[in-house]
Formats: sequence, structure tokens, C-alpha cells
Amino acid sequence: MDRIRAPAVFSQRKRQKGVHSPKLSCGYEIKFNEFVIFIMQRKMGMTRRTFLMELARRKGFRVESELSDSVTHIVAENNSYLEVLDWLRGQAVGDSSRFELLDISWFTACMEAGRPVNSEMKYRLMEQDQSPPLNTPESEVPSFIARKVSEYSCQRKTTLNNYNKKFTDAFEVMAENYEFKENEIFCLEFLRAASVLKCLPFPVTRMKDIQGLPCMGDRVRDVIEEIIEEGESSRAKEVLNDERYKSFKQFTSVFGVGVKTSEKWYRMGLRTVEEVKSVKTLKLSKMQKAGFLYYEDLVSCVSKAEADAVSLIVKDTVCKFLPDALVTITGGFRR
Repeated sequence: MDRIRAPAVFSQRKRQKGVHSPKLSCGYEIKFNEFVIFIMQRKMGMTRRTFLMELARRKGFRVESELSDSVTHIVAENNSYLEVLDWLRGQAVGDSSRFELLDISWFTACMEAGRPVNSEMKYRLMEQDQSPPLNTPESEVPSFIARKVSEYSCQRKTTLNNYNKKFTDAFEVMAENYEFKENEIFCLEFLRAASVLKCLPFPVTRMKDIQGLPCMGDRVRDVIEEIIEEGESSRAKEVLNDERYKSFKQFTSVFGVGVKTSEKWYRMGLRTVEEVKSVKTLKLSKMQKAGFLYYEDLVSCVSKAEADAVSLIVKDTVCKFLPDALVTITGGFRR
């Protein structure tokens, strides 16, 4: 089975206690010398930061592992302007005006373009961009949003009632397409946004409803705005009609088949599961053979009646040993 491997985690660096001398990145050609990027680890984590740094270096950007005098652009994720300033003060940086303080959305835009993009106002972290207090007339977002919606999915309560399905369905299509293209950054961006909207106890009907929510980057906001105005996302619709996406969707539905194998089959000119089955000379792994053998059974959903029948068997068995035990059917399965 093909797997998306997590980027290697390098040994944890010592806590930064000030501005250090620059360390040159080795192994990659630097194409954009005038840009020296530093990615803040705060609220991001070491593994993700390491992955983003290596991605930028492969694209030709100069990225410093430590804050240094040569840094020109500081990139932060889920940090406000004031939080970044507070962090810089902790690093003994007196004058922060020499840095461009930018949101992660600027970084992802650069990665998508393969070159530096203008640090427009929408990318910059500035004090005046902070959301207004909840008791002001400008903010009509329910008070629980700014206070209780965590940036971490494990800290959010999500019910089975999804009030924003039209948005989350589009996000999941976009995320799956980026997964097929092995673009982990954009895939996670849309998956995180879908997770946030699923936890809301009301439907989003205007852009103000998402004000202050985490994981709402420019790409995500563009899709939300289009769905609010047009009723659907043209980008998601385009993906659903894309031949490559439709083929990968079929191929990866086979147990044991991932993105790498799907890419190989697509390059061979194969487009459907039936076409793959017809190629007798194709070498399949043990799991892929099982995937094709039990394909119809594996792609079929379990009915509610079947689930209830299994639940009764489990309950009867458990109650013989623990009469007071509570048994609940939950969850699903996704490779």
C-alpha cells in the first residue's frame, strides 16, 4: 500500500535566546537572495516547521533556522501581530520594524507560485488588523467563537449535525485533489478548515460569520465567499470534472492502492478500475490483489440495519460479563 510519509524530524534545536549569526542552508540553489525567511515555530510545532523550511529551500528560497541579522521576512501561523511582537521581545529584538511580519498565507502563496509574491496588506500582520472586541457593534459573530473555537481539532467539540456541509464538501474535494497531487500544505489547509466549520452550531451565511475563526486562510476564504455568493464553488466543480481526479478517486478506492500507484497507472493510460483489471500483465501486490478480489464488498457501505444487528450481538456478549456496561456504535473507516 502506498503511504504518504511524514517528513523526517531533525533533532530539536536549542531555545533561541536572541539574534544569532546566520547559518547558510546547504544542498539547495538559492534563487532569491534578497528574501531571507525565518519561520516561527510558535503554535506550529517542530515537525511542520522543518517540513516547510525544507520545502522553501527546494523552491530556491533562503531560509534561516535561527533568527539572525540577515532575516528580512518572519512568517507566523495562527499568531497575531501583538503575539509576534511579544515573541520578538523575548528574543531580545529591540527594533521589529526591520522585519516584514507575515501570515503563513504569504508563504503558501510563494510556494504555489514558485517565487516570492508581493507582501500585500492581506498577508501582513498589523495591529490594526486585529478583530474588534466582541462587545463592539462591528462584530456580530457569536461570542463563543472567539473564545472557544480552538485551533487544535482535538480540543473542539463536533456534533454529528454539520450545518455547513456545502462548504465542507467543497473543502474535502479540494483537499483530496491536493492529496492526489502530493501537495501536503494545501491539503491540510482545506482539511483543517473543514474541521473548524463542522464544529459550528449554526450555518455560515456571510463572511462575518467566520471572523476570528482559526484555519481560515485566503484560499479557504475565497471558496467560502464564492459559495455564499454563487451557491457553489467553481473550483471544486472543476476538480470533480477533472479526468485525473476522477481516475485517482477510483484507483485509490482499491485496497492497497495509493497515490504513487495511481500515478503509475494514469501514466500508462489507464483511467478506470475496470481498465486496470483488464491488463493481465500488470504486477499487483498481495494487498492490491485482495483489494480487487473483494472490491465490491469493500466499497459498499454498511447499512444501518447491519450495524444495529452487530451492535446487539456485541451488547449481548458484553452484558454477560459486565451487566452495567454501555455499548455505543461509533466512527467509520478511512484509509
